[in-house]
Amino acid sequence: MYFPYVRGKQYELLALRELIKNDKIGDYIIPIIEPIKPSSTLITTLVSFIENKQFVIVISNPIVGNFIKELNKDENSKVKEKYIEILSSEYIYYGIDFDNSASIVDLEIPYPSKVVGIVTNSDSADTHSKILKEEAIFNVIKDTKEISRKIKNNKVMLEDKFNMQKRNADYLEVLDEAFSSDHIYFKEEGYLGFSDYSVIGSDYAEGGFAPYAVAIHIVYFSENEDLRIKHFTSDSNEDYNDPAGKFYEALQKLVDCEELTDVQTEGLLELRKCYKDERYPGLGSVKKMALKHHIELMKQYFDMED
Repeated sequence: MYFPYVRGKQYELLALRELIKNDKIGDYIIPIIEPIKPSSTLITTLVSFIENKQFVIVISNPIVGNFIKELNKDENSKVKEKYIEILSSEYIYYGIDFDNSASIVDLEIPYPSKVVGIVTNSDSADTHSKILKEEAIFNVIKDTKEISRKIKNNKVMLEDKFNMQKRNADYLEVLDEAFSSDHIYFKEEGYLGFSDYSVIGSDYAEGGFAPYAVAIHIVYFSENEDLRIKHFTSDSNEDYNDPAGKFYEALQKLVDCEELTDVQTEGLLELRKCYKDERYPGLGSVKKMALKHHIELMKQYFDMED
């Protein structure tokens, strides 16, 4: 099983919602959402999972952003009420990030039968063992001996597979590289599934900025079924003017890529349509399309393996 880990940014939530709507997630993929703000997009996305009987993990004590603080504001009372109602659904697993030690003190678990533990720091493994009296449905952990020795059941390996460069322009030197083979080996290594931060990476930044270069990150399967990633990057990167032109430069390389010729996903089709229509959708939408492509590609892989 695959557990794509996303933050609750607008484009990430929209990616999940669109995939759900078009039945592009399937039975072997359970997304993990770390909410950032109590937005209407978060609510409608979670509702779409419930309506389509699709499981999703929601981290109840997110580290990034100010979700809990914002949720408890008076102006968000209606959102909070709906959010609490949503958490009771059988299709919403209750995630607890044990790396967020500040929120673990006096922690109450309202849904002990559907808890998912998140542990990426070895120091958090002891806390996990003390608090979770019942076995979690899934334990999403960093693949280290220190953690695996303490958390032995229902394990899902979580790794950041995205090799992030300091600047988008740096991807011009890294056109193609290995991404992951976890989908091939997770079972024989004692895991129920695998998780990653897709083509976004684990680094979190609150706001965006105009980049000098535009890079589009697309995963694909090699002949031996390893997952690789291509970085399609603009060339005119002297300043941050003309992002639409930079996007088209990167997109031209994607459209010309032979390895992707026979790959058909909703995300890729949307990118190709942008090229055909000479339309620049904005960087958030570009990331949304790349994320959609990755998740649907994994669905196609599991459908073939089934």
